[in-house]
Amino acid sequence: MNRIFIFFLLISNLSLMAQDEKAKEILDQLSVNTKSYENIDVDFTFDFINTSQEINEQQEGNIKISKNKFRLDLNQQIIISDDTTQWIYLKESNELQILEYDSQDDMLSPNKLFTIYEKGYKTQYIKEKDKVHIIDLFPIESSEFKNIQLQIDVDKVQIKKIILNDKNGGSFSYSINRFSTNTQLDEKLFNFNQEEYPEIEIIDLR
Repeated sequence: MNRIFIFFLLISNLSLMAQDEKAKEILDQLSVNTKSYENIDVDFTFDFINTSQEINEQQEGNIKISKNKFRLDLNQQIIISDDTTQWIYLKESNELQILEYDSQDDMLSPNKLFTIYEKGYKTQYIKEKDKVHIIDLFPIESSEFKNIQLQIDVDKVQIKKIILNDKNGGSFSYSINRFSTNTQLDEKLFNFNQEEYPEIEIIDLR
């Protein structure tokens, strides 16, 4: 941001440094909390908005995360990974795609949504509103997203909402409706059982 007067430049930079330190402190605690969970089970509402393309879509979803494994259930598809293989099931067409999964190559994998802030971003504390911290993230290197906003519960230090804004005017948001941790999750959830889907079409891309 351009500043004309050196005085205002100095004051603004000092203020920004303080805000960044506050953001870092909150995100450090969020990271500690998130990594302490044995697993995470979350219901959320997903919205995709792009006004220039007149897109406004919403769907409900659930994600279960256990270490590096995850299961994402959406209206039209199920995405599962056991940290080696990824299954993408398209409900309408009864089609299953099977791929090799490499967590290092998939930085926006569903199980990384709750730790996306840990590296590669500059942070800025925006404000506290209705017992929620609002923090913006800006990618240090070129990225498909111009910025990401985290909304964090003040008392629980848990993510309440994630908003990703891309360079094409699109906005992807995940609003958390239920956030449960350390529950009993069956390991079978993280492996796709083809026998439950008769006449399924399988496309193996491994």
